[in-house]
Amino acid sequence: MANILSLDSNRKFYSDGHFPYNIDYSSEFTGEQTNLLMQHGWAYQALAEGSRTPVTKEEEAFVAVCRGEQAPKTVHERVWVLFCNKTSAPKAMISSPLVGSKPLVAAHPETSFDDDFESLML
Repeated sequence: MANILSLDSNRKFYSDGHFPYNIDYSSEFTGEQTNLLMQHGWAYQALAEGSRTPVTKEEEAFVAVCRGEQAPKTVHERVWVLFCNKTSAPKAMISSPLVGSKPLVAAHPETSFDDDFESLML
C-alpha cells in the first residue's frame, strides 16, 4: 500500500488573482505561513472547493473547517482560514472613465481611516 501524504500537492501555489507578485512578496503572511501556502495551497483549495476527496483524517477535519463545522486547530487549517479571510476582504474601489475600476486600498482589519496621518509626514 502506498504511503498517503496528507494535504500533499505536486506544484507551488501562487494565487496570482489575489497576489499578482506572488504570495511571498505580499507581506500579508509570515515566512512559515507563506511556505505552507505555497507548498500545500493547491491541496487546500481543491479540498475547500470539493474537487478533491479527503483521503486522511487530517483532510476530513480540514474540509469540516472549510464548511464551518468546526474551528481551525492545525497550522494548515489556521493558515487557510487566514488566507481566505485576507482574499475575501472587500476593497475600496475608485472608478474613472480613463482607467476603469481599480482597487484604491485593500481593506485591513487593523487599518482605520481615523488614524493620524499627519504624524506620518516627515
